[in-house]
Amino acid sequence: MHEALPDDLPEAGADVRSLHQDLHWCLVRLARGLGAMEVEAVRLGGISVRCYVVLLALGEQGADSQFALARAAMLDKSTLVRALDELEHAGCVVRRSDPRDRRVRTIVITERGRQVRARATDAVAAVEERFLATLPARQRRAFRVAASTLGTGPSAGPFDSRSAAV
Repeated sequence: MHEALPDDLPEAGADVRSLHQDLHWCLVRLARGLGAMEVEAVRLGGISVRCYVVLLALGEQGADSQFALARAAMLDKSTLVRALDELEHAGCVVRRSDPRDRRVRTIVITERGRQVRARATDAVAAVEERFLATLPARQRRAFRVAASTLGTGPSAGPFDSRSAAV
């Protein structure tokens, strides 16, 4: 059984008649609302959203050098360094020189970092559930699949450190 969609949603390619029908405007509002909720959730765990994103990115394959980590987390170099300083001070990561190339810094997540990441991930999951609670379960699942597909696929913009906004 399919849930009904509002009658006033425009078809793809149709003229947009109001802000409430403009996809970009709606997505920006959603991102700001969810972002504010996530900031608070991870702050209660003692870290910033930037640090949370870095801890998540450290779980990605091949995101152990500062360069790879910056690209995975979509953070510019100076923002990443500040986040790593915070995480290192909190005992969540350790920076090491790569023995193959001393110019390369390898980032290693510590046991404490894994614990902080797990708590933050649980807090963010709870926020996301509250955020999506107004949608029926089937629409929540469809929204997550669509957002993940669009956010990680060819429609997503390439990383540009000049416009990074995390």
